[in-house]
Amino acid sequence: MMILYLVFLVIFTFLFIKFLTADGEILAKQLASLGAKLIISARNEAELQHVKQQLTGKYAPRDVMVLPLDLTSGEESLRLAVEKAESFFDAAGVDYMIHNAAYERPKSTALDVTEETLKAMLNVNVVGPISMTRMLVPYMLKRGRGHLVVMSSAAGKTPAPGQAVYSASKFAVNGYFHSLRSEVCIYFF
Repeated sequence: MMILYLVFLVIFTFLFIKFLTADGEILAKQLASLGAKLIISARNEAELQHVKQQLTGKYAPRDVMVLPLDLTSGEESLRLAVEKAESFFDAAGVDYMIHNAAYERPKSTALDVTEETLKAMLNVNVVGPISMTRMLVPYMLKRGRGHLVVMSSAAGKTPAPGQAVYSASKFAVNGYFHSLRSEVCIYFF
């Protein structure tokens, strides 16, 4: 399976969902070198701790927190993860949440995909990110600031053979976050 800068010196807190990808690591290094506080998240805590050591040595001496997280663990678990993320760094709150989670693309046709793969993909690609967002955005609205960065896929705009379920999940994510943006932009979000 495969989770912006101001001219003034302002420290932002970034929450990475599914950090353990090449894109996630590159972005985290760049943000840390600019002074951002990072909360890195994925299912594998040992890998997260290893990456934290790499980041803290060169990029962010004190400002990397590890938050093990499984997007398929249910709303109660996700709510607790959001509360924990909000409590890091003297309860400064999460300024940016970067959704980078994706379920591996199945190598099957639309009619051959199994129910297990269908549910797993929709839980990781759609239900988890939406649930996590529903838990975090109220904190952002209360503070009057916050940003969501959603890594999607061209498959969410242009489907291809053999990717029906993956494309459907990315269409769903794109639709949800476009709608959310139109709903919360009136709050200066």
